[in-house]
Amino acid sequence: MMLAMRAFPDAIPVALLFMLGAGCVAGRPPLVNSPALGRRIDVAAPDLRGEEYRVADRAGQVRIVAFWATWCEPCREQFPVLELLARAHQAEGLTVYAVAVDEDQAQVAAFLERTPLPFKVLWDKGGARHAERLGIERLPTTLLVDRTGRIRFVHQGYRSRDAEQLDREVRALLSEPR
Repeated sequence: MMLAMRAFPDAIPVALLFMLGAGCVAGRPPLVNSPALGRRIDVAAPDLRGEEYRVADRAGQVRIVAFWATWCEPCREQFPVLELLARAHQAEGLTVYAVAVDEDQAQVAAFLERTPLPFKVLWDKGGARHAERLGIERLPTTLLVDRTGRIRFVHQGYRSRDAEQLDREVRALLSEPR
């Protein structure tokens, strides 16, 4: 190892940058120490027309709340999975929200014109309303909320292999009594 560091001294900063970059895009297992876990869902934000939505108003529904940004590649990779989950489980009581944290609402609107999403899209400018309180440190951050309004699972980041776990967790929440 020391030989490699002497032979390639510039490799250390490059390797650190690579690891940090990979951590920003790679998914992680559900967080067990998220400040959001076990809390009642308290997410409210306007849609792009300015109409305010409160996720808590969907009592009795299982909810997915995905925080994302237009520039976030893993976020875009997660959207087809969220769409499949929404379509497959809507009749069972699943509602999906995508909360954009971009600074510029026009960027979100332009993105949605190119890539329409089949679920409600809300806008939290720069994450100002929710990021700190919910411990959102990377994107996407996906909250799974049970029918009683409690946040039961929190995922930060996304990889394609996370789709099966999200599906299992959604099915588990949907199978719980109303």
